[in-house]
Amino acid sequence: MVETEENLNRVEDILHEINQQREPLLEQATVAKDYLAKKKALMTVEKSVLHTEIDRMLTEWRAQLAKIDQLKDHVIQAQLELDQKEQKNDDIHAQLDHIDEEVQSFQTSLLEVTETLEKQSGEQKLLLERERHAQASLDKIVEDKEKNEQALTDERKRRQSLETTYSTMLESVQDLKIKIAHMKEKLAVSVDDLDRQLADKKSDYIELLNEEARLKHARDSYEKDYHNLSNKELDFKAQVNDKKSLCAELNDELKELTQETAALGETLERQNKDVSALKSKLDEESARLQDMYDKRRHAERQIDQLESKKDMLEELKESFQGFYQGVKAVLKARDKNALTGIHGAVIELIDIPRDYQMAMESAMSAQSQHVIVSDEKAAREAIQYLKTHNQGRATFYPLTTIKPRVLPHVYKERLQHEPGFIAVASDVIHTSEPYRPVLQYLLGQTLIAKTLKDANSIATAVDRKFRVVTLDGDLVNPGGSMTGGAMKRQQSSLFSRETELKQVTEKLHAFVTRTDAYMDSIKAKEKAYQALKEELQSLEETMSEQKAHFNALEDVRKAKVLELKHQEESYHYNERLLQTFNDDQNQLKNKQEQSEEKLTKTKAQLDALKEAIDQLEEEKEHHEAYKKQYDQQWQQLKIDYAEQMKALEYQLEKLTAVKAREQELLETVQQLTDAYDLHKDEDKHQAAKQALAQTLKTLEEEKQTLLQTIQQKREQRLNLQTTLETKEAELKTERHQLTAKKEEQNRLEVKANRLDVELENRLNYLQETYEMSFERLQQETDKTETLAEDQMKVKLLKRDIDELGVVNLGAIDEYDRINERFEFLTNQEQDLLEAKETLYDVIFEMDTEMEKRFDKTFSQIKSAFSEVFQQLFGGGHAELKLTNPDDLLETGVEIKAQPPGKKAQQLALLSGGERALTAIALLFSILRVRPVPFCVLDEVEAALDEANVERFSRYLKDYSQETQFIVITHRKGTMEGADVLYGVTMQESGVSRFVSVKLEETAAILNEA
Repeated sequence: MVETEENLNRVEDILHEINQQREPLLEQATVAKDYLAKKKALMTVEKSVLHTEIDRMLTEWRAQLAKIDQLKDHVIQAQLELDQKEQKNDDIHAQLDHIDEEVQSFQTSLLEVTETLEKQSGEQKLLLERERHAQASLDKIVEDKEKNEQALTDERKRRQSLETTYSTMLESVQDLKIKIAHMKEKLAVSVDDLDRQLADKKSDYIELLNEEARLKHARDSYEKDYHNLSNKELDFKAQVNDKKSLCAELNDELKELTQETAALGETLERQNKDVSALKSKLDEESARLQDMYDKRRHAERQIDQLESKKDMLEELKESFQGFYQGVKAVLKARDKNALTGIHGAVIELIDIPRDYQMAMESAMSAQSQHVIVSDEKAAREAIQYLKTHNQGRATFYPLTTIKPRVLPHVYKERLQHEPGFIAVASDVIHTSEPYRPVLQYLLGQTLIAKTLKDANSIATAVDRKFRVVTLDGDLVNPGGSMTGGAMKRQQSSLFSRETELKQVTEKLHAFVTRTDAYMDSIKAKEKAYQALKEELQSLEETMSEQKAHFNALEDVRKAKVLELKHQEESYHYNERLLQTFNDDQNQLKNKQEQSEEKLTKTKAQLDALKEAIDQLEEEKEHHEAYKKQYDQQWQQLKIDYAEQMKALEYQLEKLTAVKAREQELLETVQQLTDAYDLHKDEDKHQAAKQALAQTLKTLEEEKQTLLQTIQQKREQRLNLQTTLETKEAELKTERHQLTAKKEEQNRLEVKANRLDVELENRLNYLQETYEMSFERLQQETDKTETLAEDQMKVKLLKRDIDELGVVNLGAIDEYDRINERFEFLTNQEQDLLEAKETLYDVIFEMDTEMEKRFDKTFSQIKSAFSEVFQQLFGGGHAELKLTNPDDLLETGVEIKAQPPGKKAQQLALLSGGERALTAIALLFSILRVRPVPFCVLDEVEAALDEANVERFSRYLKDYSQETQFIVITHRKGTMEGADVLYGVTMQESGVSRFVSVKLEETAAILNEA
C-alpha cells in the first residue's frame, strides 16, 4: 500500500510536470496547426493565383513582344522608307545645289561672254573704222565687184523666184496629183467608209476639245501661278527680313539658355551629391532603426514569455498545482472558507534560500505538503472533510501539540569541528515565529553538509542518530543508510515556484522598464530618421523641380537650336527662291503665251475638223450626187494637171537659162575678188575682221546657248523645288508618324519590361517559396476563375499568418508525444487509483474476515484456555479479555489468571512459574483450536517446579498424537516423557559429540531383561 501511494505520488508529480509542459505546448500546437492549415490554404490559393497571374502576364508579355516586333518592323520599314525619301530629298537638295552652282557658273560664263562680246564688238567697230580709211584705193574694184555681185544677186533672186515658182508649180502639180488620187478615193469610197471617217473625225474632234480644255486650264494655271509668284515674291522678301531678325534673336536667346542650363546643371550635380550622401546616411539610420526594431521585438517576445511564465506560475500557485489531492482539497476549502484554522501547507509558510532548495526538497519531500493548523480540532475537521468528500488523505501539524526537536548541545559542539558542516536545516530556513516549532519539529535534527563525504563524516560524529543532507540532495539517514543519485528536476517544483515567481516578476519589471526606455530611444531615432527622410524628400523634390526645369530648359534650348537651324535654312532657302522668282515669272509668261498660241491653233484645227465633219455628213447624205460631182471634178483635175505639167516644163527651161547666166556672173565676181585679194596683200586687216566677225558670231551663239541653258536650269530647279516642297511636307508627316510609332514602341517596351520584371519576380517567388518551376505549377495547379477574390484571400491569409507571430512547428509532434505520455500516465494513475481502491476493498474485506475469524478463533481459544489452565494448574480459573472489543484488529488481549488458592490478577502480577505455566496453557489452547504438525519449544518449562513439570510433560505427551514436538530442555521430568532424547557432549575441547536415546524402546528392553 505504501508503494502504491509512493507510485501515485510519483505519477502525480510527473503528471504535474507534464501538464505544465502540456498546456503551453497545446497552445503552441494549436497555433502551429492553425498556421499549417492557413499555410496549406495559402499555398493552394496562392499557387492558383500565381498560375493565373503568371499565365496572364506571360500571355500579355508575349502579345506585347509580338506588338513590339510588329511595330519594330513597321518602324524599321518606315525608317528605311523615310531614309530613302530623305536620301532622295538630299539628292534633290544636291541637285538644287548643283543646279544653283551650274546656274551661277552659267551666269558667270554669260557675264564673261557678254563682256568678251562687248569687247570684241568694240574691236570690230575699230576695224570697220580702219577699213573705211583704206577703202578709197579699192573703190574701183569694189564698185565693179559690187555691180557684178549686184547683177549676180539679181540673177540669184530671179533664179530663186523661178525656183520658187517652179516649186509652187511643182507643189500645185503634186496637189493636183493628190487631189486626183483623193478624188479617185472619194469616187471609190462607200457609205461604210464615210461612217468610219466620220467616226474618226468625231473622235479627233473630241480629243481636240479635251486638248483645248487642257490648254485653257494650263493657261489659267500659268496665269494664276504668275500672280501667285508675284505675291510670293513680296511675301518672301518680307519673310527673308523677318527670318534674318528672328535668327539674330534666336542666337541671343540660345546663348542665354546655354549659360542658364550650364549653371543649373552644376547646381543639379551638387544636389545629386547631397542626395547620395543623405541616402547613404538614411540607409545607415534605417539599418540602425531596423536593428532597434529587431531588439524591441526580441524584448517584446521576452516580455511575452515572462508574462506567460508569470501567469502560469501564478495560476499554478492559485490552483495549488503539484500538491497532493488531499492537501489541495484542504487548501481550496480554506480559500472557500469551508474550513477554519487552516494556516497552509508547510511549503507555503517557509522561505527556503536558493542554495538550499535542492537539499530541502530531498530532506522534506512529502513533509513539505503537510498542513499546519491551529489546533487538533481544526485537524479533525479537515480530516472529516476529506472523508466526507472522498478527497484523499493529508497530514496535519496542530500548532498547539507540535513540539520542536532540537539537536543536543553535545552534538553541536562536535559539529563545530566538522569542516563540511554548514548548519542545522531549521536555522537556514526563514518562517514566521508562530511556525518556528513546526519547522524545528521537521528540520530541527536535520543537518546540512557540503558533500556526501562530508555527510558521512558528520553522521559518524553524531553517532548516526540524525539525518544529514547534502547541498546536492543526497541523504545519510539515521542508522547509516544512504539515499542519493540523480534527481529529476521539475520545471517548476513547489520548492522553487515562489522563488521563480519572484525572479520572473523582477525580471519582467526590469525588461518592461528597459523596453520602455528603449522605446523612447526608438522614438527619438524614428524622429531623427523621419527628419532625414523629410530632408531627403524635400531635397529630392527641389532637385526634381530643378531637374524638370533643367529638362524644360534643355528642351527649349534644343527646340531653339532646331528652330534656329530651321530658320537659317528657311532664310537661305527664301534667298534662293527670291533669286529664281523673276526667272520663274518669265518662264510662266512664256508658257502662258505658248499656251495661247497652241490654243489658237487648236481652235483653228477644231474649226477645220468641224467643217470636215459637216462635209462628211453632207457627203453621206448626198453620196450619189457627190459621186457624179466628184467624177466631173476628177476629169477637170486631170485636165488641169496636164496644163500644169506643160507650164512646169516651161518654167524649168527658164530656170536653166537663169542658172547659166548666174554661173557667168559668179565667175566674173570671182575674178574681181581675186583682183581685190591681190590688191589687199599689203593690208591683212580684212582677215582679222572676218575672224573677229566669226568670233562675235560664236560669242553670240554661246550667249544664246547660255541663256537657253540658264532658262532650262531654272525651269528644272523650279520643278525640283516644287517636288522637294511636296516631298518635304510628306516627309514631315511621315516623321511625325514615325515619332508616334517610336513613342508607341517605347511605351510598349516599357510595359513589356515591367511585365517581364513582374513575371520574373513571381517566378522567383514561386521558386523560393514553393521550390517549383512554372511548368510544374501548370501540371499540378489549375488556374482560378475568380482572381480578384483569390488575391484578397491571399492577402487575408498572409495577414492572419503574420498575426500568429513566431510559430513552433515542432510543438505539434512534441505535444502529441507529451499528450500521449500524459494520457498514458493518466491511465497509469487511474490504474493505480483503481488498484488503491481495490487494495482498500481487499483490506476492508480482509479486515472484516479477520475480525470474523479472530472473533471466532478468540472465542474458541478463550474457552480452551480456561479448560487447559484448570488442567495444567489442577484447578483455578483463567480467562482472556479484549482491551477494545469494538476494534478487534487494533485491540489488545489481557490474560487474567487465578491459580488455585489465589485471587484473580493480571499476568504480570503472577510468579515466574505461574506466568510460564499460564503461557503454556495459552499455547496448548491455541494448539487445541488450531493444531499444527510441528512445534518447537525452547525451555518453556524452565521456571516450573517438579510437579508442574510432570503435568507439563503429561499434557505434552497427550498432544503429541497430533503434533510433533521438539523440546529443548534441561528438566528431568520433561525428558522422561519424551520418546527420543538427543544430547550433545564435549568430552574433548573443541570436539562436540551427538548422542541419541529412544525412550520408547525402553519398555521393550526391560521386558526382555
